[in-house]
Amino acid sequence: MSYTDFFRKLCSMKDIAEIDSLYEEYHILRKDKKAYPDIEFSITANEIDELKQKGFITEENIVSSDISKKELTAFEKLLYSILWKNGDLKKEKHIICGIYGIDADSKGIVFNQFGKYLENKDEPIIDQHVIRAFILYKTGRRIKDIKVEHYSEYFEQYVNWLNNNDLFKNNKSKIDDIMFCLGKKIKKY
Repeated sequence: MSYTDFFRKLCSMKDIAEIDSLYEEYHILRKDKKAYPDIEFSITANEIDELKQKGFITEENIVSSDISKKELTAFEKLLYSILWKNGDLKKEKHIICGIYGIDADSKGIVFNQFGKYLENKDEPIIDQHVIRAFILYKTGRRIKDIKVEHYSEYFEQYVNWLNNNDLFKNNKSKIDDIMFCLGKKIKKY
């Protein structure tokens, strides 16, 4: 597969249908919509403030350590249990900061950007796979393990790349999806 050819075609596309055709043409597996369904809701800073007032979130923007003592719905209990079991408590801080529009430290950049997306669907979703694909586009290098310095170097470049192409700018989630899927594919090789 010629990735140079893939990116040349991607950057010259005029509509989403053309972009969708790249999945088949380059044998890129689509994102599993059961694992990653579209997120239709948004979360506002006011909603986070309400959670703080109710004692669910602390002033440090993390889930309160007393949350298991509160009246919770079964769904809230289930989601909290998953966070707890995966050791993911405190990662919410980066998402909440993103919702508030506060930039994260370099360790929380992916979750922070996801928080920005949850608050504003015009924001892209950027993770290791997207950055990996973008580095391939910019440098021709395949990088398996994305590190903090890669985000620092390429994060803003990716956002600018999206915003400087009208089709990409108006369809960020579609571009994020194909870059995510391509990044996953090239990680394997």
